[in-house]
Amino acid sequence: MRRLRWMTVAVVLMLGVGYACSQQAASVKLYDRDPAQALNAELQILEDTADWTVYHVLYDSTNGQRVPALLGLPKTGHPPHSVIMVQHGLGGEKDTEYVRLPALGLAQAGYATLRIDACSHGERATTGDDRQMMARVISMVQQGGWVQSIVDMRRGLDYLATRDDIDMNRVGYVGVSMGAIMGGVLCGVEERVKAAVLILGGSLGGFMPGLLDAIDPANYIASFSPRPLLMLNGKTDPLIPPAAAQRLYDAATDPKRIVWYDTGHTVPVDEAVKELTSFLQEHVPLTSAP
Repeated sequence: MRRLRWMTVAVVLMLGVGYACSQQAASVKLYDRDPAQALNAELQILEDTADWTVYHVLYDSTNGQRVPALLGLPKTGHPPHSVIMVQHGLGGEKDTEYVRLPALGLAQAGYATLRIDACSHGERATTGDDRQMMARVISMVQQGGWVQSIVDMRRGLDYLATRDDIDMNRVGYVGVSMGAIMGGVLCGVEERVKAAVLILGGSLGGFMPGLLDAIDPANYIASFSPRPLLMLNGKTDPLIPPAAAQRLYDAATDPKRIVWYDTGHTVPVDEAVKELTSFLQEHVPLTSAP
């Protein structure tokens, strides 16, 4: 029943987004924002431990949106810190366990992290009840929340750029499921991301060919080159089928690598963490080059 529910949500998402985007072709301009727009950022300490200090952040984005985020600053290393944006999937929010735990692990390694709530998720949800998931997805699509969320990520990078304790020359991205699909677009339109890990992501083109061009990461990911890309996917994923993942991988250009696991819409945590940590340490170094 749970798998059926999530597959139903996925179908509704594809149909709704397809309807909303059917008159739009892939365009970088769709994700434009004014980097000079005032952020009006508010910051409040949420957690302070031996590993990190986590701040609750609010900042202004386009279309009158006020974006909630979590900024984690590591207790290891010295500023300015390398930073990784970690983005949740459809069924999560910025502090969901599968986002929080990697962020904590990255902090322990010495990375700063930024996690935002996508539109209609977390603090931005119109309903916080998982039983209303389909209503939340439809609302997100009808209000342009898919595109808005990617713009909000760019505004999050604008916010990080105002901080003296963040090195914007060392920025990485980790996205899971919906966060990976959105991340494929972000990487193609945002030059500040230096390396990306897309977990359980794929192209949307195979679901409704031609109707999802505006938001299909396969139409943007080639522009990410020559920056490195790592994809982690399941061989039997029912939500993001292997063919969809392969389409996204094929659309990307070198340097790129994909790791296939004998899993569905999940990855083995220990193995995946090892892969992404090794990748990030190589391509988003913790210290600036001398």
